[in-house]
Amino acid sequence: MIIVAGRAISNASDELAERTGLGRAFIGSLLLAGATSLPEVAASGSAAFMGSGNLALGNVFGSNIFNMILLVVGQIFATRHILSNVSPTHITTAATGMLLSGIAALSILAPQPYAFLGAGLDTWLIAVLYIVIMRMLPGAEQEPEVAAATQARDAEPTTSLTVLWLKFAASAAAILVAGWFLSKAADEIAVITGLGQTFIGSTLLAASTSLPELTVSIFTARMGAYDLLVGNVLGSNIFNMVILIVSDLLQPGSTPILSTGTTGQAVSALVGLVLSGIVIVSLTLPRREGKFKFSWDMWLILAVYLVGLRMIYQAG
Repeated sequence: MIIVAGRAISNASDELAERTGLGRAFIGSLLLAGATSLPEVAASGSAAFMGSGNLALGNVFGSNIFNMILLVVGQIFATRHILSNVSPTHITTAATGMLLSGIAALSILAPQPYAFLGAGLDTWLIAVLYIVIMRMLPGAEQEPEVAAATQARDAEPTTSLTVLWLKFAASAAAILVAGWFLSKAADEIAVITGLGQTFIGSTLLAASTSLPELTVSIFTARMGAYDLLVGNVLGSNIFNMVILIVSDLLQPGSTPILSTGTTGQAVSALVGLVLSGIVIVSLTLPRREGKFKFSWDMWLILAVYLVGLRMIYQAG
């Protein structure tokens, strides 16, 4: 269900970017990222509600590091170097991911008992920063390829905007329902296998709830919509951080959810921070097209991801 809905939602998002003039970078970072993160919302929210806080946290941080691997997956299907052919706007999104992950990691390593309106001050801070920074992103900046495609389609009959929005909403609803079932299955698997909620949340559940991002990454790479791909990955990562306050509000008890986090979850958050840093360095370097399909940044992302998984397992 998630894969089929992910394909539909990527097509709808690409058309919405062209028809509305908002551009792929903005649509990918905000609208598409929020929609493809719905499984994480359902999985982490329901896990916290069931009292499985470690599973909820593991899913959020694990999804963030798994999402970065989707840049490597997208590169397999791309014809050009992805990070060398996207808007500089993504630097802001990646830096925001580093900031929010850093706050979360510090809150886990140095727990604070202060709560406000049913959630920790740390998760409220993360949510407020997300809203403020998202409002400051340039929304009407249209990429040249989007503008050209829009002009080319003006003379063609196109689907109405209402139908596109309905297609987007229906796909998002399907993704949300599937995410709820995934969390229940992952919780039982963690108990049966004895691997623990932190590791299962950071690997199996994170990979499952990131299926929409995986599907979107493949289809957008094949379409050549690299801004949509990178915006979806980085935007999903910062949107996932807002899920922490949802989980915090839904979990039983008064202890802030980040204060109950484990060392493994702090390591997972820090691995995500490092991966975002690699993307920022790559985006700030001069644009280049080498003779190899995979450039140094993709290999480094893959290496840090694999080392990070081992560290998470050892810490858990």
